[in-house]
Amino acid sequence: MSEMDRRDFFKIVATSTAAAAAGCGKTTEQILPYIIPPENLVPGVASWFSTVCRECPAGCGVIARNRDGRIVKLEGNPDHPVNQGALCIRGHAALQGLYNPDRIRTPLLRDQAGKFKSISWEEAEQLLGDKLSALVKSKQGNRVALVSQLESGSLGQLMDDWVRTLGARPRIAYEPFAYEALRAASRITFGRDAIPHYAIEESRLLLSFGADFLETWLSTVGYTRAYTQMHAFKHGRAGNFIQIEPRLSLTAGNADEWIKNAPGTEARVALAILRVILDEQLQAPGIDVGALKAAVKDVDVASVSRESGVPVEVMTRLARSFAKAKPGLAIGGGVGITGADATHLQVVIHLLNYASGNIGNTVRFGPDSAFGKASPYRETLGLVQAMAKGEVELLLLYRVNPLFTLPEKAGLASALKKVPFVVSITDAMDETSAEAHLVLPDLHSLEAWGDYSSRTGVYGLMQPTMAPVPGFQPKGVGDLLLSVGKAVLGAPEGKGPLRWESFKEYLVDRWKALAKEMAPGKSFDSFWEESLRQGGAWKPAQPVGVRLSGEAVRFVASHRKASVEGEGLVLIAYPSSRFYDGRGANRSWLQEAPDTMTQIAWDSWVEIPAETAKKLGIRLGDVVKLTSPYGSIELPAYPSESLHPGAVAVPIGQGHTHGANATERGAPRGASPIALLTPEPDPVSGGLRWLSIKVSIAKTKMARSFAIAQATPDQDNREIAQHLGLSAAREIELRGAVPEHANVPSMYPSLQYPEHRWGMAVDIDACTGCGACVVACQSENNVAVVGKENMGYGRGLHWLRLERWQEESPEHPESMFLPMFCQHCEVAPCEAVCPVFAAYHTKEGLNAQIYNRCVGTRYCGNNCPYHVRRFNFYDYRNSSFPEPLNLLLNPDVTVRQLGIMEKCTMCVQRIIAGKDHAKDEGRKVKDGEIVTACQQTCPSQAIVFGDLKDQESRVSKLSRSTRGYHVLEEVGTRPAVTYLKKVTRDHDTPKQSEGKKSH
Repeated sequence: MSEMDRRDFFKIVATSTAAAAAGCGKTTEQILPYIIPPENLVPGVASWFSTVCRECPAGCGVIARNRDGRIVKLEGNPDHPVNQGALCIRGHAALQGLYNPDRIRTPLLRDQAGKFKSISWEEAEQLLGDKLSALVKSKQGNRVALVSQLESGSLGQLMDDWVRTLGARPRIAYEPFAYEALRAASRITFGRDAIPHYAIEESRLLLSFGADFLETWLSTVGYTRAYTQMHAFKHGRAGNFIQIEPRLSLTAGNADEWIKNAPGTEARVALAILRVILDEQLQAPGIDVGALKAAVKDVDVASVSRESGVPVEVMTRLARSFAKAKPGLAIGGGVGITGADATHLQVVIHLLNYASGNIGNTVRFGPDSAFGKASPYRETLGLVQAMAKGEVELLLLYRVNPLFTLPEKAGLASALKKVPFVVSITDAMDETSAEAHLVLPDLHSLEAWGDYSSRTGVYGLMQPTMAPVPGFQPKGVGDLLLSVGKAVLGAPEGKGPLRWESFKEYLVDRWKALAKEMAPGKSFDSFWEESLRQGGAWKPAQPVGVRLSGEAVRFVASHRKASVEGEGLVLIAYPSSRFYDGRGANRSWLQEAPDTMTQIAWDSWVEIPAETAKKLGIRLGDVVKLTSPYGSIELPAYPSESLHPGAVAVPIGQGHTHGANATERGAPRGASPIALLTPEPDPVSGGLRWLSIKVSIAKTKMARSFAIAQATPDQDNREIAQHLGLSAAREIELRGAVPEHANVPSMYPSLQYPEHRWGMAVDIDACTGCGACVVACQSENNVAVVGKENMGYGRGLHWLRLERWQEESPEHPESMFLPMFCQHCEVAPCEAVCPVFAAYHTKEGLNAQIYNRCVGTRYCGNNCPYHVRRFNFYDYRNSSFPEPLNLLLNPDVTVRQLGIMEKCTMCVQRIIAGKDHAKDEGRKVKDGEIVTACQQTCPSQAIVFGDLKDQESRVSKLSRSTRGYHVLEEVGTRPAVTYLKKVTRDHDTPKQSEGKKSH
């Protein structure tokens, strides 16, 4: 055995002590050391488990880091074809859902007084089984209804088998955002009832009609990565992206050209573009021109221009550019613009792609989206009406909250009261569960077996990444359905339609059949082990050829524009990129992460056109009342220059009555715009009409202050976020010019670094402002949550802030997103002023902070030109990490106390681990081997970390990029972070918005 030196000994002792201190909690543990350690568990060493994220129906692959039996970090699975290693902001916050203090601990039964009391699982299953048995034996199984979230794998199949076996009503797979119009349009246009896959990465011009694919549309992480591959400047090439939308969303803020149209006119604009393509004979060869001309024969481009506010010359230019792009791609139908014309819009988009030769190219049927398996809103509404008529005796709800996500006038609240027995299977109390008779705690997705198919050909496999959180008694819904179903049927052991002993056994049986299809000739055991290791099984789905249907032509030609109901301004109710449909509102990480476009945290708001606000005397924070024919809500105002004057916009997700972080002092935090919507479905697609009503605005006498992380998007000529035109970027890349920061004179000598100098490069051209890096850093580094009040005071503790800078112009606001963290300056202003040497420079170029030496003078924070140091005003350990949330703390990182400064460390714990790993193998650290938390999660791969001393490393090459610059480089701090300028299209193609040319 080799000798251990003193330094290694104390390193091990210190690490062990830190792990014990950070990981302590009231968990059941043996004091004696392990004689035979549990499988896959080495004390102090992380184990990784592959599974699937279930925070939304996109179904991204996840790997979970298990330390000593508890999950402390989630990351994207690099093997999964959907997200390829990236993870969104909501995916990281799933960890808070696992350790949510509000999780239901035991089954709850409502007593005669209307209050919930805890019961055992035996009592709960007996009660549910008795109710079901009585209905099944009396031939009334059709009075049983099951509503679940979208389940596209084995659990969904088991549920369907279960309701069929018991004679119950067909299961409803309920998703508030189900994109019914896109599915209906595919059926009308090509005779295929499916949502296709869009190969954004292969397009040269992306034309979007309100699809917020960088926020919530279909598969956000996957499409963000594809968009970056298409759009980011590389080797002199870059694709173009044009967004047609009434509101400057995050997606529109990333567009090369944002065209502000009147709400609800997207379909007319798309038709006008198609008309121009046909009139100028720009269509692809082999297209049925006669059919398309019949569809657009009544379209008058000038009339569309007057209606939409988009000039004729703009639509003409778009038509020519789109037809010329080889290949191009048109998409559309974000929830915010899904109205009465939603199906019409999607049919026209299909025709646009057909006319340009994109069907089968960038639009691919075959690898169809899982969203196509969701039940249309019309079916959910039909069940509500059946409940209201007394036709449902027993209702089972699995992880759905329709009382929050359905319009109030849909009548669910009163219909629930007419159901004798309502069972909610969930993990935390919500609005719908609070009205149930029996509430059963479900396993979190990180604790459960399962699978999920994101799209055809992709089968993600879920496995328990840890044992259930101590103190909770959850049970998987699959096991529950099997045990209760067998009790109702009275089937002998191992026989009958529900013969499996456990859901895992059912899952394995299904995967045995899948193995024969996916890996013929391979033994099932090896297929199963490989699938567990890589997080599933996948193979490219074969594209399916489609033909244009005559129905599409008739549908478009006969369509008449539907009017928006009510008077006033059109309401745009759009999904929140942080809370989705509201299911993430109880996560404090998501509440505290500022909305990128407004920089507001811990609140919801109504975005009002600036001219309307001025006319009504409404200022920032004034509470206004929005009234529609179906209800009213009150929200603080956010006047906006970048919203169509005929609209107001409200994000969906807030307004809950349950959840510690979703409520504020027991009252709803914000309000939900769903309360204002019509309950009537779209007659064509059966979907909910999100863009369907107009609202009136009335100013109240109240005001509410916002917690805004960034006071202004105006750079005030400081050039923090810089950009250059595409032609200029090509020229300097060809010329190979030396970046300006390399020639900045300095009176300070360069420091010498014996082995490494760690640094970063951030490509502003690639960053989309999604905010995933902010929460990934918070999760990795135990960054505390401070709450709305302290965020309002500017006391946020995020080590990484996502800045949004905007260069205003009447025609086109140029948005730039810049992740700002400690710059790890070589000549660091913070180090010179620290009286106790808590801030110092390491021999590897890191600006380090010794927490237990810091006395909190805040001199360093005052002297930092980048304002990236955070002072810990209070002891947030109890408020940020109440049990069992303390179990998510990373034992590799100190949990800081009050009264100290803290900041980005470039994930120094990961640097140490990477160096130790290389040392154990007797080699040097490889480029790309050490990855920071922000870099790892970034869907657009905008962040690169590495050794600046290694001339061949990726970060070193990017630091010498012709687009490279340092923020505030004139200060002379010589940062270790290089930013790459955003590449705009201003100098190459004129941008236009609202019918004016930019100059």
